[in-house]
Amino acid sequence: MRVNLAARAANAEQRRAKTRLRLIEAAMDVIAEKGPDAASIEDFVAAAGVSRGTFYNYFPTVDDLLAALNAHLAERFDRQLAAITEGERDPAMVLALIVHESFRIVTTDPLESWVALRIDGSSAPRQALVAARFDAIFLWAVRHGRFRRINPDAARNLIFGAVRTTLSEIVSGRSDLDHTAELVSLILIAFGVPAEEAEQLSHDAVRRVHGAGHYSPAM
Repeated sequence: MRVNLAARAANAEQRRAKTRLRLIEAAMDVIAEKGPDAASIEDFVAAAGVSRGTFYNYFPTVDDLLAALNAHLAERFDRQLAAITEGERDPAMVLALIVHESFRIVTTDPLESWVALRIDGSSAPRQALVAARFDAIFLWAVRHGRFRRINPDAARNLIFGAVRTTLSEIVSGRSDLDHTAELVSLILIAFGVPAEEAEQLSHDAVRRVHGAGHYSPAM
């Protein structure tokens, strides 16, 4: 009896997890079409194929669903960033790899990236996971003399503003990857890396992220 009860509870938990994920994935499609502020509960339940009551069992409000979707995207994004930087000991290169990997993700999964951008520009609460990763890298670089000592908030605003603008332009088709090597080198220069080294770091990061010969930004 104990085994049956435990198995029944495990099965119920799996069903709940699947339904929750179905709502989150449906929300991605809805937000890509309508934007986070215009989407309604009716839109989400219709896309997920569940009842309104089922929606409320998982998310009391639309904002709760958007927060869950934001967390889902941020966690997936953070895992990808961790993978591309594994084993790298130079914080300046780590930052260059992360920015170039962000741009690569946009080109390989534009729908997910567009949803993330639309959430970021809405009233939905922002995820702190990626910001925390940048803060840790920045402080690591400052401690080791790779970056100059500047206000961490100013540094965060600079890089997130530049990256977000470029991501938006890539997703909307107004730009491509060709100028991103120069953008990353400019970010590194602003943080105190000498210009020639910053350019080399950025181009080396491009080759590591995209593979040799995958794309060749102008030197």
